[in-house]
Amino acid sequence: MTTYTRDDQLAVQPEGKFGGKIETSGAYTGRLTLAKERTAKTGTKGLEFTFESDEGQQARYLSLWVERANGDKIDYGYALLSALMTCLGVKAIESTTTTLDEWQADTSQWLPAQVEVFESLMNQPIGLLLQREERVWEGKTQVSMKIVEFFDPRSRRTPAEILTGESVPQALERLAAGLRESVVRAYTPPAGAPAGRSDNGFSDIADDDIPF
Repeated sequence: MTTYTRDDQLAVQPEGKFGGKIETSGAYTGRLTLAKERTAKTGTKGLEFTFESDEGQQARYLSLWVERANGDKIDYGYALLSALMTCLGVKAIESTTTTLDEWQADTSQWLPAQVEVFESLMNQPIGLLLQREERVWEGKTQVSMKIVEFFDPRSRRTPAEILTGESVPQALERLAAGLRESVVRAYTPPAGAPAGRSDNGFSDIADDDIPF
């Protein structure tokens, strides 16, 4: 006969993890469930991701800005996009058109809209190093996550280690140790932002993050 004794502390863990938000700085493994094209009001182009960890937690509205309106590359964002492609073994990506529910500021509701998505970046094993960021607005702390680096979830190697043929991963541990518990940033909400949103990201305010 086999017996087990209930552990009440462990019993609540799945509920706390599965389906929750990623709000802690660290290294996560999982997959990108969405990788879509995004254009800022300035004309700057980028990609917006939704990431789901192996434990079922999500980080939404992860943005990389890669090209200015005049066509010039944005080195920081393009470097991270290239890092992602390296980890996935992808040489080039091309978007395809699909229909998704998108927030419409003029009508303050979610409506179907045509968007460009990059399917070759989606639903494959990937590792993300994420930094927690906070913005305080009207006395409330809003939390978002920023991509610091990508890595191969199987080997734990970073893009540089993959490209140089390093067999023993070392950089990820060092990069993770350099993360801060949280970074506090100034936040001014845009006009037309959807009320009551509590997502761990700011799809409507990320234009403020564009460094130009």
